[in-house]
Amino acid sequence: MTNSRQKILKFIIDEQSATVEELSRVFKVTPANIRHHLSILVEQGSIRIIGQRPKAGKGRPTQIFSASQQSAQNNLEQLTDTLLYTLLSTAQPDGRSALIHEIARQMVSKTVIDKSNPTRQLYSSIRVLNRVNYQAHWEAHIENPRIMFGHCPYLVIMDQHPEICQLDGFILQELLNSPVKQTGKLVNNAKGLPECVFLINRLG
Repeated sequence: MTNSRQKILKFIIDEQSATVEELSRVFKVTPANIRHHLSILVEQGSIRIIGQRPKAGKGRPTQIFSASQQSAQNNLEQLTDTLLYTLLSTAQPDGRSALIHEIARQMVSKTVIDKSNPTRQLYSSIRVLNRVNYQAHWEAHIENPRIMFGHCPYLVIMDQHPEICQLDGFILQELLNSPVKQTGKLVNNAKGLPECVFLINRLG
């Protein structure tokens, strides 16, 4: 990989996402030059297109690039896929939800959450989620707060295991001690980036 391409990839990893225009400004080269490097990085599997935002005027929407998942290089994708398949295939259809809930419970069982008041519990939960790369944030909403996930750590197995979205909801439920409802799946936010949205039923 050329030095220029390495710098572009590092920038995308550090910033979590970038567009051709942003990279062109940062590295002071033409958009055509950036597109050349990005096309090679996409072909190599180092980056991927995760969304797009409309241009202010005419023209094609601006593509948004992010670093690709690297777990497949360690064969973790296959291991996780096999483990989930084995667990879920041995469970009764009406017991799969309970099994996924138990997995979520075990995943956060050793997590320390500040529950001194609802707001601290919310912020504490967000910090926990971001330590495992959910890129989570929250915002006030007329129907109680909403939590947004800007990234799914399990995206590489999502197609084979759509129940992962249910796992995310159960993780939130365990952290917040509150039922949650997913109201959006990979919907584009104001910046054109895909995110999943969960509405919290109550806090405190």
